[in-house]
Amino acid sequence: MQLEFPWRDETALVHDLERRTGEPLEITMTDNTSTVMTYRPGRAGQPGKLRLHHMFLTASPRVVDALAKWISRGQCRRSGRVLDAFIEDNHHLIRGRRPRPRRLRTRGAHFDLGEVLDELNCRHFDGRVAAKISWGRMPSCRRRRSIRFGSFSEEDNLIRIHPFLDAAFVPEYFVRYIVFHEMLHADLGVGKTTSGRRRVHCAEFRRRERAYPDYARALAWQDNHGNLARLLRRRR
Repeated sequence: MQLEFPWRDETALVHDLERRTGEPLEITMTDNTSTVMTYRPGRAGQPGKLRLHHMFLTASPRVVDALAKWISRGQCRRSGRVLDAFIEDNHHLIRGRRPRPRRLRTRGAHFDLGEVLDELNCRHFDGRVAAKISWGRMPSCRRRRSIRFGSFSEEDNLIRIHPFLDAAFVPEYFVRYIVFHEMLHADLGVGKTTSGRRRVHCAEFRRRERAYPDYARALAWQDNHGNLARLLRRRR
């Protein structure tokens, strides 16, 4: 899926931004609750220092392009609007501002996430994943260009799945794959590199994900732009 990669890693983000800006960059991912992005230009050939909230690991190419223009041009009104909208859409990922769910909603019109999690937990994790699961909140009605299929909160030990996936045209194997992906996060946790940066997708994560039986066809469904378009046309 080209419009939003829910699981971009830091290396890919750095390379993408360096390609778009033409400047060397050093990026630090944070969980800052007040400032989600700051940039300090480099001096004497040194890389610029960019600090980003980890929500930007889910940024679409359009958002990354706006971020690159913000880095290169400073106050760019059009890019600022794109970035503001992205941050607003993902404000629930900011610790301290994220509302805790009053109740978990596992049963949807087409898929029961509780059953999916229990079956995957038994088959692929020997029952050791203790995370809870719920359908996420319905997004705002304004037109959207991207969608984040799932997320895992270490703080809440909770997997959230986008409610737009609860649809008759979405194949069960794709929903199961998204749940499996988030369960891998719950099972492996988020490590750090030697420099202290977050490493969301380690080698073990990628190895186990690629070994998942429906990995190839789930990615094929995800990469079909027609499927994304149908999801984005959904209403409440």
